[in-house]
This record gives sequence, structure tokens and C-alpha cells, in this order.
Amino acid sequence: MSEHAGPPPQVEAHAPRRRPLRTIAMLPTLLTLGNLCLGFAALYCCARQLEELGAGRAAAEILTRNSERLEAIAPSYLAIGVWALLAAMICDALDGRVARRTGAASAFGVQLDSLADIVSFGVAPAMLMMTMVRREFMQWGGEPMGGHRLAQATALIALIYVCCAALRLARFNVEASLEEAAHRGFLGLPSPGAAGAVGSLVLLHDHMEYLGWLPPATVLTWALPPLTLAVSLLMVSRVPYPHMVSTFFRHRPFGHVIAIVLVLPPLMLFPEWVLALAAWAFVLNGPARRTAWMRARKMQAELPEPAEAAPTAAEEDREAGWRRRA
Repeated sequence: MSEHAGPPPQVEAHAPRRRPLRTIAMLPTLLTLGNLCLGFAALYCCARQLEELGAGRAAAEILTRNSERLEAIAPSYLAIGVWALLAAMICDALDGRVARRTGAASAFGVQLDSLADIVSFGVAPAMLMMTMVRREFMQWGGEPMGGHRLAQATALIALIYVCCAALRLARFNVEASLEEAAHRGFLGLPSPGAAGAVGSLVLLHDHMEYLGWLPPATVLTWALPPLTLAVSLLMVSRVPYPHMVSTFFRHRPFGHVIAIVLVLPPLMLFPEWVLALAAWAFVLNGPARRTAWMRARKMQAELPEPAEAAPTAAEEDREAGWRRRA
């Protein structure tokens, strides 16, 4: 063989052929697509709100369904968008459970669910928050002192929220494929919980304006952007949160059923207040439990170690006998 001959050619390994997706589970897929469509509906409501305000109409003059009863439930297009998000959460809670119950869980369903969630629980809540702040500026007859900076900060916070939601969903997909207990709890605030926290405040703000509570509504307008930033950081944190759907569907004590029944009347009479309290109670549940757990560990570490008991006379005689035998 000539010394100038190069190394023998290497045979390239053929890449594995991709198997085409031929069948999918219908019911879980339709539920996930329903989640996506409802998230798009929330985005459409934001566009309609801005369109009506851009036409020079005051927010109080924009009727959503031309019905006094429906106006009390959804005073603005943003409120309709929040209700669409709540319906999207129901679809998101059911699709995975239906897939596992019917034995139709698949990687396709996991990826489709994440794509739907980034629209419904990532982009839509950020747009609802940003549209609400912008609407308040337009109602004030222009931007107040420092309002330009606040508008820029609000847009930046909305962008941070979307990025954190995407990172949260991607991390969950990776960890859920490695951990069998992924559906027993979450590390980091789930994106539906973050969307519920932001959307509930938008709904509460609209009802405050509808009732004429303008000072509290203004305070809520200024508080919503920093609160949105807080839930964004909680989504990418390692703070543990329970899986509410799995907890709800498990066998529970009889008293829990009575508690749920007692909550129904306030929910029917004051839905915006109950939803806001429930959403933020869930958000604060994670940091509160984490703080309590860390304090308990710190107190346990500070406890003095128990002193060893002095040997009894019988034990001393037995040890002396062992030494004599040795």
C-alpha cells in the first residue's frame, strides 16, 4: 500500500428514518386545540378593545354584548378575554387527564399542549395586562407624568412574562420525561396559575370601574405590572407547587366536599373577587410553604444534639467480662 494513500473511507451511518405520524387521539387533541382557540380569542379581545379606544370611544361606552346582564359579568372586551382564559384552563386541565385515562398519552400530545399553552398562558395574559394599562392611559386623556417610561416598562415586563412562560414550559417538558412524579407537583409556578393570577386582576379592575370605584381601580392599574413581573420570576423558580387538578380528582375527605359547596354561593355572587383571591392564594402558597419548610429545617439544625446516656452498671460489668475474655 502506498504511504500516500489516505485513511480508508468511513462509511457514514444512516440516520434513523423518521416514522410518520399516522394516528392521533381525537378527544385530547380537540381539547388542546380548544385551549389554543380560546387563547387566540383572548388576543382578539385585546385587539378589539384597542380598536374601539382608537376610534375615540370611551371605555364606558363600549358595550360588549349589548346586554345589561352580560355587561355585569364582562364589562369590557378585556373581561371577555379573561373568561376565555378561564375556559382555556379547563381544556388544559382535561386534555392530559383524558389522554392518560384512555391510554392515548403521547409525545405528540405533550408538544401540542406546550404550543397551545404558550399562546393561552404566555402571550395572552401579557397582552391583557399591557392592553389594560394602555387603556387607562388613553382614558386619562394622555399619558401622566412619567407615563411614557411606565408604558415602556410595562411592555418590557410583558416580554419578560412571555419569555419566562416559554422557559417554564420547555423545562417542564424535559423534566416530565425524566421524572415519574412530574404530575404530582411542579417546581415553579405553573403557567396556567400565572395566567390566572394576571387575568383575575384584569377582571377585578374592570368590575371596579364598572361599579365606579375609580381610585382602587387606578391603584390596581399601577400595581399590575410589578405583580406580573413577580409571577414571571416564580414561573422559572424552583419553588414547589401542588398539582391542583390531580389533587382535586383524588379521593378527598367528606369535609372537603362541604367546603367546596359553601364556596359556590360567593363564587356565583362575586366571581371576580373569589377568582382573584383563589388565584393569588395559589401563587402565594408556594413561597409560604417554602419559607415554612426552610424555617423548620433551620430550627431543627439549631437544636442541640441529645447527650448519650451514661452506661448502667450491668452494661459496665458486661463490657468488663468481654475485655477479660479478649
